[in-house]
Amino acid sequence: MSVFTVDLTNQPGELARLCEALAGRGVNLILCATTRGERGTVAFIADDEAGAETALAGAGLGYNRRPALTIRMEDQPGAGAATFRKLADAGVNADLLVPVRVSDDLFFAVICVDDPGRARRALGVQVISADDFVL
Repeated sequence: MSVFTVDLTNQPGELARLCEALAGRGVNLILCATTRGERGTVAFIADDEAGAETALAGAGLGYNRRPALTIRMEDQPGAGAATFRKLADAGVNADLLVPVRVSDDLFFAVICVDDPGRARRALGVQVISADDFVL
């Protein structure tokens, strides 16, 4: 699984342009976005990564695509603290998180880290296969 990031101008219509380009290729996505001043960044996962790349290129939108891990946590206070403490203790930096599903019991997120192998070892069964998680 990958996470795409796209930097946009913070103005009306930019997020619509991104979503319309992806929808036009039939790409389903889960996204989160943040702005600061005149710029914004959208991070998303897509059910068709090749289609997302084609759509972004066709719309003239620059992007980065990064490998990511899907993780599972209990949906309770302290679960995130424990998860990210495991990563920190293993010397792994997590620099992006996209929440993808929350239930009464579980929270699923996609994260980008600087060392996926160490992250997998540190988190163990909390890391789930992308094949086990359907968008």
